[in-house]
Amino acid sequence: MEIKWVKTFSIAAEELNYRKTAEKLFITQPAVSLHIRQLEEELQKELFVKQGRNIQLTEFGRMFRSEAAGLLEYYENVLKKVRSVKQGYRQTFMIGMTPLLIDSIFPSIIRRFQEKNQSVELSIQVTESSQLQGLIEDDQIDIGFSCLPSISEGLFCEKLFSDSITLAIPHDGYDLETAPAFDPYEIMSQSIIFTDHHPGYWERLKSEIQRHVPSPRFLKVSQSHAAKRFIQEGMGISFLPTFAINREIQEGRMLVVDTPFLDLPSCSIYSLHKYDHSYEKEFTAFVTDFLLT
Repeated sequence: MEIKWVKTFSIAAEELNYRKTAEKLFITQPAVSLHIRQLEEELQKELFVKQGRNIQLTEFGRMFRSEAAGLLEYYENVLKKVRSVKQGYRQTFMIGMTPLLIDSIFPSIIRRFQEKNQSVELSIQVTESSQLQGLIEDDQIDIGFSCLPSISEGLFCEKLFSDSITLAIPHDGYDLETAPAFDPYEIMSQSIIFTDHHPGYWERLKSEIQRHVPSPRFLKVSQSHAAKRFIQEGMGISFLPTFAINREIQEGRMLVVDTPFLDLPSCSIYSLHKYDHSYEKEFTAFVTDFLLT
């Protein structure tokens, strides 16, 4: 099946007239008829029936029209990728990551990787850890960075690093020298605690908090960036990975409080990929080197 036959059919299905189709394609009317006949022979089905001077789609032709549109779209995407290569890009590398990582250090990692690899066209998809594995298995992304390890034996999974969890509270306006001492029990007893914005540690952490703090007030917030925003607005507190709040601490928008009485879990970040090809290896190594320096 040649793509020019499909393109001729697609135009003819719109115009329902071979003469107008020929004019649009800048070919002769007999060439249009030949393309349609060759396509019908390939498919072993009639696509059009004559209706006076015009034509009409057959039932099969109506069905094939949507398939033809998909084929042409796929063909155009292939051409687009080829043009990207000609413009200096070697390929599009599709990266998936969680909102927690986007709202922390990973934008800096991506920027520096792009600066050193300008021939690679990056595509970023932000989604929850629970959805990343399916996207990788379906070849919709090349590599994912997740808060959860893979549960599939068909994927490569590597733990990149682990970080501590810490209690983050709104900044109280004091400097370090004049600030009063914090009482973590009092803070946790009197504040709303935002929970469930990380898939790996909150079930265990809520049980640990309940063991030490009488009647804690939990409020489920599904996105880490929302929890951080609520903390900065003075609406409550939460436990977050240190790497996720470094900027807010440095800029004086949050404070951290020690909770030595709690057995706090750690937060791990994993790389997941289906193919162990050069780009996956290269990007994983780059991320690892960045995190360790």
